[in-house]
Amino acid sequence: MEASNCQNRERVLETFQLTTSIFQALGDENRQHIIMLLLEHGSLNVNQITDKMEISRPAVSHHLKILRQAGLITFDRNGNEKFYSISSGEFLVRLKNLIKAIEAGI
Repeated sequence: MEASNCQNRERVLETFQLTTSIFQALGDENRQHIIMLLLEHGSLNVNQITDKMEISRPAVSHHLKILRQAGLITFDRNGNEKFYSISSGEFLVRLKNLIKAIEAGI
């Protein structure tokens, strides 16, 4: 039984490590605001996001980069512009795997 608990803990820790970038990205109020804007509007470019926030364009770009690296958002090009939207990809799978690992027991 002890070995099983140890294996479960290791699995939870490994799964948690795969989600850390998601939690770090969501830990900032500005990034949370960007996520909410994208959920509300579907797709926005950096200028549209900047217009709706009280931070500079370079700061918005920085936050978009972090959100993109965490897999929370994606972008599509339209000419020279990038339009950002919520990603429906890998980050959801990682969060679901973490929940399943925790539910399986530590």
